[in-house]
Amino acid sequence: MADTLKTDRLTLRPLKDSDAGNIALFVGDPRVAMNLAVVPHPYPAGAAESYIAYSRAPETKETIWGMDKDGALIGMISISPKAGGIGHIGYWLAPQLWGGRLMSEALAAVVLHARKAGFNRLFASVHQGNEGSARLLMKCGFSYLGESETHSIPRDGMVAAWEYELDLRDG
Repeated sequence: MADTLKTDRLTLRPLKDSDAGNIALFVGDPRVAMNLAVVPHPYPAGAAESYIAYSRAPETKETIWGMDKDGALIGMISISPKAGGIGHIGYWLAPQLWGGRLMSEALAAVVLHARKAGFNRLFASVHQGNEGSARLLMKCGFSYLGESETHSIPRDGMVAAWEYELDLRDG
């Protein structure tokens, strides 16, 4: 389960049962869903509750934080560990809050956590056309690696993606 992380405006915390409504609302928004890889769209009834249960399961290796602002879940961010001290970052934010630098704040906190937790490198993949997410990663120190393709459940097929990396061994 995720440690609680604090930033100036956010609390990054484990998911709670009461988050299900906001998860379903925001992930059900096509502006969010179409930029994600593994979330179905339309978002099925009960999926948020299942995801919350998954986040708590002892066998879950992924660290998942709910982004809490003023007592309400507004997004999520996670690290999925891979072999060799590598982690893959995933995130989403309620669309009405895009551009307010909240995701930058959350990502900076998670990067610091990953460094302290002993990760060597972090990777992130962004659907091409999602310039805001690409700018976010660059702003937070990630380097552009190149283009790839990734499967997108909400887009029902392969999509062009941009790949990013952050080397945490550089201090």
